[in-house]
Amino acid sequence: MSEKFHIKSKGTLGVFRPINNVAVFVRAAGEYGIDPQKILIGSGIKMSELDDPLRIITAEQEIMIGRKLAQLAPSPLSGLDLGSHHHLISKGKLGMAAMCCETAFDALKLMLTYIDLASSYFQYDLKVDGKKGYVRMKELVSLDDFHLYVFETEVVSLYTICSMILDDAHIFKEMHLAFPAPKYAARYRKIFHCPIFFDAPEHLIIFDAAILDRPLKHANSLTKKVLEQECRQLCQRLNENVTVKNKIRHELMFLEGDFPTFDQLAHRINMPERTVRRRLAMEGTSYKDILSDIRKQKALELIAAGDCSMEKIAEKLGYSEVAGFYHAFKAWTGTTPANYRKGTR
Repeated sequence: MSEKFHIKSKGTLGVFRPINNVAVFVRAAGEYGIDPQKILIGSGIKMSELDDPLRIITAEQEIMIGRKLAQLAPSPLSGLDLGSHHHLISKGKLGMAAMCCETAFDALKLMLTYIDLASSYFQYDLKVDGKKGYVRMKELVSLDDFHLYVFETEVVSLYTICSMILDDAHIFKEMHLAFPAPKYAARYRKIFHCPIFFDAPEHLIIFDAAILDRPLKHANSLTKKVLEQECRQLCQRLNENVTVKNKIRHELMFLEGDFPTFDQLAHRINMPERTVRRRLAMEGTSYKDILSDIRKQKALELIAAGDCSMEKIAEKLGYSEVAGFYHAFKAWTGTTPANYRKGTR
């Protein structure tokens, strides 16, 4: 390999993804003494579907279930606890294909190429310069109060996968993390076996570039070729049936800032306004209906989280007055926000 190298994974979050991560959430729920059925309530996903390798879900469904798992855990659940469950085998065909690659570099390149199958929420920017390698992790969407949980889950998953591929627990040399040190900061060094620097300008992992040339003990070019073809087909399938409604829900669910006007929304999904209206009518919905449903879902999540005032929630959802939010919430649920919050405790 040359002394300088640079590749990136895709810079947008796909609407659809495999069901693999939800299967991990359900197994983890059982280990934490939580009824798995409870974390699936309202998601549109059945227990019987978890064993279907072709079942695809939305990122929105996955986040909803992840939030419920965190909320129902008997003690505060860190992403550090959950990340190790997201190992190589949990990634399905993609994980198996990575195991069959010739070198660690080939495996990493494969994972970045088919990143949609890894159900990631980050863009990975891999750069090699001389003897050092650098991985930058950039959030693809705003996850508000859930961003630390998701980051911890993903970075532990990354470490677990790389450690399994290389059969080496000391693959990271330094980690620079773009958030303040949490109360349990000592756990980071224990898990990753390297110096940790918090309050960094970006998420950055530094490693010895020589590990990329290491041969993998399960390398099998024929099996890898077959599995990679299946990965390619799965990625194509994820993008086949994306409706305009899917696209709009995806935009609004992971939006940072104010909800867009209809013309702004049409621009965001790169479609003429007239086409958006026509397609939504054909799908039996409207922008107003989708926006109302997203506001309801976000309101339920923010209230259940318990760390946001009603005034702040109303502001986040685009209501100029709290009274407007209260009226909408009562129409959605038949109860008040305060009573709903009491019921979630």
